[in-house]
Amino acid sequence: MNDDSREFMRWVDALAKGILAGAAVGYLLSLTDLMPPAKAVVLGGLAGCLASITFKNRQDDKLEKDNKKGQDK
Repeated sequence: MNDDSREFMRWVDALAKGILAGAAVGYLLSLTDLMPPAKAVVLGGLAGCLASITFKNRQDDKLEKDNKKGQDK
């Protein structure tokens, strides 16, 4: 696999994990009867998607920063 496809698969992996985790948390919170389960799962999945994008960007920034430090030495 080339670098572009590896990067794409990292994005897919991060998004999938975020959506699944967010949907699961949303469903668990729906058990408190604050909102219907379908709405809680959708909103949790959306929040998980956004959180995973943010987490992936922060990981990439940290990796680039560490690589720059290693090259400067």
